[in-house]
Amino acid sequence: MTTEELTTLASYNTSAKEWTKDHWTPKFWGDNFDYFHELLPTGRVLEVGCGSGRDAQELIKLGYDYLGTDIAGELVKEARKNNPEAKFEQISLYDLDFERPFDGFWCAAVLIHLPKKRIDEALQAIKSNMRAQAIGFIAIKEGEGERLEARPELSDVEFLFTYYKDDEFREILARNGIATIKKGYMPMSERSKWLTYHVQSE
Repeated sequence: MTTEELTTLASYNTSAKEWTKDHWTPKFWGDNFDYFHELLPTGRVLEVGCGSGRDAQELIKLGYDYLGTDIAGELVKEARKNNPEAKFEQISLYDLDFERPFDGFWCAAVLIHLPKKRIDEALQAIKSNMRAQAIGFIAIKEGEGERLEARPELSDVEFLFTYYKDDEFREILARNGIATIKKGYMPMSERSKWLTYHVQSE
């Protein structure tokens, strides 16, 4: 892992309880859950970067055979507390290696913490654990560049944030054999303008 990734991991582990309280907005991604369910009514779904299990609750309600993964052990502990019946594993997305392929994946606000030089590696790791024509959801932040940013609401710990333009990210998806089905835009604040993608792998 890069120095910036290690800093981000340490920040999540340090602030897991604070982060959970600050980010617990039920059905945060709104209609994106519903459209994902239209595209994939049933099946095995892998959440890449489950955090403290907020989105897990919605995905489980939709009836999926769900598995959540996250590299931050303290976040996985929170996810298990919040979803005691669900399955979670502490694992880096780069190391995903499951015997049975999944029918779909949910990867919201995760790729924003990876350096651009590793984005292809990350997408290929996810894709390698999916069946052909798997359905996915990805949310990233609109903008330019990548940098460590301190968060005052979380005791000023630092996280790597990586920003993309829509055409830039679509090209990345295409070269990794991932087709865009639908693109959305969720401008929540000046700092958080989300680009969302419902996708399908080759």
